[in-house]
Amino acid sequence: MALVNLIRINARAGALIADEEFWRRGYRRTLSLDNLQPILPESFCESTGMEVVLGFDGDPSITYEATLRVKRRLAEIVDSAGETSSGGILQSVKDVTDVAVEEIEKLIRKRINDQLGFAYGFSVDDLNRGYFEHNGQRIEIKQETIRTEAMQWTRGSEKARTRPLSNICAVIAGVDAKSGFHWYEWIGRPGNIFLGTGHFESMGKGSDAANLAFIDFFRKRELKKRREGMSTGDALFALIQTLEAAARFNHEVGGYPQFVIIDGDGKTHKERYREYSGHGARLAQEIVTASVHGYVNRKDAISLMQELILEDGDYQVVEEKFFAAAGNSRTLDHFLRGYKSAVAGPEKEIRS
Repeated sequence: MALVNLIRINARAGALIADEEFWRRGYRRTLSLDNLQPILPESFCESTGMEVVLGFDGDPSITYEATLRVKRRLAEIVDSAGETSSGGILQSVKDVTDVAVEEIEKLIRKRINDQLGFAYGFSVDDLNRGYFEHNGQRIEIKQETIRTEAMQWTRGSEKARTRPLSNICAVIAGVDAKSGFHWYEWIGRPGNIFLGTGHFESMGKGSDAANLAFIDFFRKRELKKRREGMSTGDALFALIQTLEAAARFNHEVGGYPQFVIIDGDGKTHKERYREYSGHGARLAQEIVTASVHGYVNRKDAISLMQELILEDGDYQVVEEKFFAAAGNSRTLDHFLRGYKSAVAGPEKEIRS
């Protein structure tokens, strides 16, 4: 699984974050997910000013194939439109979302049909009409046990072998000229597309804790300030804070974080769409975690993150400034390594 969190910075910009942890078959921990993917061809983004990212939560054997299918289909649509078109049927983030969801649902139906065909020799359509044909012979689907189990597979019930197919969800976020930054949510079980509302979104493992952290952040901001938006530094701090809360209280959340920042006011694709990952992303997470737990003040933490992420600072240089800002580098080092508060707490906590 994965955790995918989103925050709206302002009417033209937003950011997403995802972790890389996945438990294979529920028992073996891996740190290899890549769940935030740009899905439009770069040339199309340059010519239209649109940017769209797909974030998945679910079994990667399904989500990775779905991402490839979505990218391939969108590229085909762009190619067929030709250079004289401004995008053909792709005029908005919603248009891109419709295509993406169509491809995701095609894949799920194919996987379910594969399972039914392997086990019983018929498809979902055959099940719905009550019979299938084999070698020119009509065969009625009459056995109640087969019908019941097959229906469970098509609906993704808890006991069904096809449960992982419906236990996925996606957020499709982006910017276009008409609506600015916005997003859509798709959930496997109801199979509906929902327009993102409010100022944040969280899906996947740990979303319960992440949502509480989001709520705690936005409840302190007045309505006018929420409408006006916030700085990118404040948004990234809040975004990482929600990931920290999820990792603290939930399993299957961890590893290096990955950021995507979308700025609709950028003049080029590289200015509008930016990914950030690696050691610097991990350091940014440590900076925010230290601030949340009282080792570094919020102002310094945001300043360090801006230098690190927005200004492409050297993570080793920023790390030195980070430890200097903490005052007591020894206790911070112990805290980040997982020591208990007796030796790793802020000074006032140790003295008490």
